[in-house]
Amino acid sequence: QQESVVGAIATYQDKVLLCQRDIEPCKGKWGYCQGFLELGETSRQGAARETWEEAGVTVDPSKLELLAIYNLAGMQVQLIYRVELENDTFEAGHESSDVKFVSWDEIPWDELAFATVEWGLRHACEMKDVATPAIQERTKLITEDGKWEVEEG
Repeated sequence: QQESVVGAIATYQDKVLLCQRDIEPCKGKWGYCQGFLELGETSRQGAARETWEEAGVTVDPSKLELLAIYNLAGMQVQLIYRVELENDTFEAGHESSDVKFVSWDEIPWDELAFATVEWGLRHACEMKDVATPAIQERTKLITEDGKWEVEEG
């Protein structure tokens, strides 16, 4: 059974909000607010909840814009949104050891938690000045010889 993951790439005045994970997997690594969708939630509601739980930031779900869909075949489907915040107030939640805003060129690319985090941040950076972002779609498959392969679309 596949699980649904939702996330929000939150920005404020050309800086992006990052959380340092305080849970496994990838404890100590950085990413945007994301987590598993809960029963009864819409994907936007889940992304807003995760942003609150991990960074103490309140997000109006209706302001979230779909940015990316990642299909990790047989494991997860991820829906990643973007949102421009009204202020730079935050507080690390129980799943984050640190939270901070960084400029796009200060993102710790070698310290990100997952490949999908890198995909989402790079796409968000490319779309930051675009009013209606192109939705990035990627599928990660396991080939017959047991290796991972990534396909666009």
